[in-house]
Amino acid sequence: MSVCDMHIINVVDILRPSVIVAIGGFAYEQVGKLFCSTEVGPMVYPLLHPAPTNPIPPKRWTALANDQLAYAGVPQTIAGTEAVLSAVTGDKKKKRCSKE
Repeated sequence: MSVCDMHIINVVDILRPSVIVAIGGFAYEQVGKLFCSTEVGPMVYPLLHPAPTNPIPPKRWTALANDQLAYAGVPQTIAGTEAVLSAVTGDKKKKRCSKE
């Protein structure tokens, strides 16, 4: 386990978030290795990285990012959009990792 992995685990242990939003595929893979296979701990969701090399146009990225945050149940404040989301309810149970 790397020093970075240990640091992330320590920060999560201190803050005890219910959700981690990983920005970009690399971050999602790295954080996913630490938390997706456990039954306890935060849910991990990906957020598309707004890099200049990303094929999604910037205006479309904002809408897509807001959709991804809404799926994760996270309040949104991207690019001036403000919306507080209600808790997700229903019979559907969320999995430990959104990619499962």
